Amino acid sequence: MQKLEGKEQTHREFVDSVQSTGSDMSNRPTHDPEKTAEKEAVDHADPHVHDDDNVTLKTWAIVVVLAASYGISFWPVPFFSTIQSQMAADFGSQAVLGTWITSVYSAAGTIAFMVCGANSDLFGRRTFILLGNIMVLVGSILGGTSHTIGQSIVAHVLLGLGGGNCQIAAFALPELLPNKWRHVGVVLADAGVYFDVIVGPVAARIAYKAGAWRWGYWGMTITQGISFVVLVLCVYFPPKHPRGIPWGQALRDLDYVGMITFTAAAAMILSGIVYVQLLPSNSPTVIGLLVAGFASLVIFGLWETFNKKLKEPLAPTRLFTANKGRALSAPFICGFVVTMFYYANNITWPTMVGVYFTNATTPPHIVYLLATVQGFGIFTGAMLLTFLGKYIQHWKFQMGVPIALMTFFGGLFAYVTPERESLGIAFAFLSSMFYGYAQYLSIAYIQFGAAQTELGIAGGLAGVARYAGGAVAVTLFATILTTVQSSWASTHVVAAAEAAGASPSTAHAVLAALPLGAAALEKVQGLTTAIAEAAGAVFIQSYVEGVKKVAFSSIGFGGLAVIACFFLEDIGPKMNHRIEVFLENDVQAEKNVYH
Repeated sequence: MQKLEGKEQTHREFVDSVQSTGSDMSNRPTHDPEKTAEKEAVDHADPHVHDDDNVTLKTWAIVVVLAASYGISFWPVPFFSTIQSQMAADFGSQAVLGTWITSVYSAAGTIAFMVCGANSDLFGRRTFILLGNIMVLVGSILGGTSHTIGQSIVAHVLLGLGGGNCQIAAFALPELLPNKWRHVGVVLADAGVYFDVIVGPVAARIAYKAGAWRWGYWGMTITQGISFVVLVLCVYFPPKHPRGIPWGQALRDLDYVGMITFTAAAAMILSGIVYVQLLPSNSPTVIGLLVAGFASLVIFGLWETFNKKLKEPLAPTRLFTANKGRALSAPFICGFVVTMFYYANNITWPTMVGVYFTNATTPPHIVYLLATVQGFGIFTGAMLLTFLGKYIQHWKFQMGVPIALMTFFGGLFAYVTPERESLGIAFAFLSSMFYGYAQYLSIAYIQFGAAQTELGIAGGLAGVARYAGGAVAVTLFATILTTVQSSWASTHVVAAAEAAGASPSTAHAVLAALPLGAAALEKVQGLTTAIAEAAGAVFIQSYVEGVKKVAFSSIGFGGLAVIACFFLEDIGPKMNHRIEVFLENDVQAEKNVYH
């Protein structure tokens, strides 16, 4: 017992000696990441160093506010992605241009997570989270008053930048809780997202039908405004210098070249990916954006790798090579691919709901219930991780098994047909459930891939994995679905219509009218019930073929994530009683090493 008390005293003396240099940290030298990592390793190795750390009531209040801020900022994704094509058409633009509404949000979020997440280690989490709240407020007002697709796109750029900053809560919240609850903290940070993904698609459909879709923006304005007021006035005051470096020195040491080259790379690559859906793949616009974007990404990588004079690099290569890549690189691959798999399912399941299982005569409540299957699956997976994770232990297996099962049930989408609705619901729920389990655990893994003083870098990379992985997946899998479906339809619909008695001209007219709906089909000259039924059945089958190919291709990505799981390190020793950060306006503020 005396030995343990001695260790505790030694640690507290170290903390006191650090604090005696002044709370503004103005005289502290630039941190040494290797020495910091060594110190944290010693602390992690001694489970009794932080036995007296506890979560106060004020901290729990902050957990609620940060989770709410995060959830509100994510609302545009499930809500507006559901009706973005209709919005574009209502503005008098081509419906396909609506894809930019969600795409620019993802691109802006990717940039914000990488740049602002990493630099929150220098300037504090509060600065960026408040900035995010302001940008979401401005973006929601701009979106709510929009009458053109251009203004809506600009609004979602601001919403994405603001959302990426608000979602720094993904690591700002868990660091306030004991490390043994890290996976729980990640789940809590996403608490508002569960509401978004379950309610958002249904609310969007109802609001659009009622002509009230602008309340999707005004609701954000109100709730994000409340969140901002609470955060700015009285509650959230984490350390201003998480890495112990004065702001003036931090500004001088910033990785400006890295920020510029990454921003350019992300903007051009993700824009080029969107244009693949809008223009021919050999279009100069597509080629130019992708070539310039990847060139910028290469420059970014070379700059981060070989410029040894960088004091505060945006993406230090030593983090990716730590423990032969097991600490951060392997979890990053898992997080990136798991997100891609989710978006594959997010393309196939809505397609099945809209084409296989519902039509114009389907009661609205059935459509709404089917739209919630994935959301409830994700929520269930998150709850299983929260309540069972600490009892199961064996964290590598907790990552690998859910990813394998997510891949298995997602691949079984290829077996679903319009006659197998119950199987489709089951596979969608189960795949989403295992996705929810694996996704949140992968984020916890990534966060443990760096020392606490570089948590912003690791957390930013986790955000990049979610956003960039999603952007790549949407384009890839949507292209597969569209290419296969249109190719199959053009080959078989005409033949089926002619076999039912249509002339060649009528058959081609039927092919052109089917994607436009029943009203357009009824205007086709020479159409009979037999022709409509034969062509319609084949048209639905074309989507079955497209969904099959998407499901099969997603298996390959899931397999890559399973392989990466074999290289994960065990995070069990890191999940101890230690709380990394305490609020500066709370009773345990003196425990912070940096202020």
